[in-house]
Amino acid sequence: MKVLLRGLTLACGVCGSRTLFRKWGMFAMVDDCPRCGLHFERMDGHSLGAVAVNTMTSSALVLTVVALALVIIGTDASTSTLLLLAAPAGLIFPILFDPVSRTLWNAIELLMRPPQANEIREEFRHIKVR
Repeated sequence: MKVLLRGLTLACGVCGSRTLFRKWGMFAMVDDCPRCGLHFERMDGHSLGAVAVNTMTSSALVLTVVALALVIIGTDASTSTLLLLAAPAGLIFPILFDPVSRTLWNAIELLMRPPQANEIREEFRHIKVR
């Protein structure tokens, strides 16, 4: 649970370091954790998991916005009204959620495949990822 919380708060899942992005506006994530040395792209295709997390979360948000609009406005709501309500969520949220989806995916992957001793600095090898 601690690892997932770290992922949701833009921190490294192993050590909790929060300096993982070069610039917030650029969404440029560092290759390795500056504190524990964990390499974030641990295998080919790693970033596809972050894309999937972002896509599923964004889709759930758009579906929730449309469902709430239908409940509040009623089923006679026009398609253009629903589109006006859902489009900002579907266009803006994925961009803002991108950094979170990256660190969250790293946390999920750490739970599935804990780091090996050679993947992190010696002083962090005692940490058990759970």
